[in-house]
Amino acid sequence: MQMLFENTCVICRTENLIFRDKRTVWGIKNIPENYYCEHCGSTFMEDELRWKLVDTKDRLNPLWQQFQQKSFYVREWLSIRELLETPVTS
Repeated sequence: MQMLFENTCVICRTENLIFRDKRTVWGIKNIPENYYCEHCGSTFMEDELRWKLVDTKDRLNPLWQQFQQKSFYVREWLSIRELLETPVTS
């Protein structure tokens, strides 16, 4: 599996993105492999060859509101992150 976003969260831009293996919660629910940000709680799950933003702690975050439940290839997420990090010049 490819390292997603070089361990940098697209939402909060910290280096706290960790990979979590498929697991069971309370013996009932299977949660697929995902990447989880320990800082902002954002969760990205694999969606075929793309990655979908499926959760975050801060539901008022404009990035969550714009990209929730949307799937992009890793390179597209990296482009989004790069655009967000580029300072606006006049």
